[in-house]
Amino acid sequence: MQRLTTRLQLTMEKQMKLILSMLLLALSLFGRADLDEYAQKMGFERDYYTALAKAKKAHRPLMLVVTKAECPWCDRLEDRTFTEHTVHTRLKKEVIVVLVYKNFDEGEYPAEKFPAPFSPRTFFIDPDTQKNLLIINGYVKPDNFLENLDKLNMLWQD
Repeated sequence: MQRLTTRLQLTMEKQMKLILSMLLLALSLFGRADLDEYAQKMGFERDYYTALAKAKKAHRPLMLVVTKAECPWCDRLEDRTFTEHTVHTRLKKEVIVVLVYKNFDEGEYPAEKFPAPFSPRTFFIDPDTQKNLLIINGYVKPDNFLENLDKLNMLWQD
C-alpha cells in the first residue's frame, strides 16, 4: 500500500511539473507576442539582422534592447521612456531600434557579443563593425535617456 501511495505521489508531482511548465511556456509565448505587437506599434524591429541591414543602409547606429518577459523594469523602459514623445521622435530619426527577448531570441542575435546578465540592457552599436558605442544598464527615465542619445551622437560623429 505504501508503494502505491509513493507511486501516486510521484506521478502527481510529474503531472504538476508538466502543467507548470506548460503554463510558463504559454505565458512566455504571450509575452513574446506582446513584444512583437509593441515593436510593430512603435516602428521598431524584432529581427536583429534585419535591423542591422537597415542601420547600415541608413548609416545610423543600431540600438539593441535586450529585454525579458515579466520584467517590470523592462516594461517601464518600454512604456514610460520609449513612448515619451521627444524620446520616440529622436529614436525614429537617429537610430534603428531592435527589441529582443533574452530567453527566447538568443539564437537570433549575437548574444555572446552583447551579454545581458540583467534586463533591460540597451546597446548602441556601430552597424559596420558591430562594436558597442554605448551601453545603458537597466531602466532610465526619459530625460536620462535623452542625455544618453546626446552622448551617442557625439560618439557617432567622431
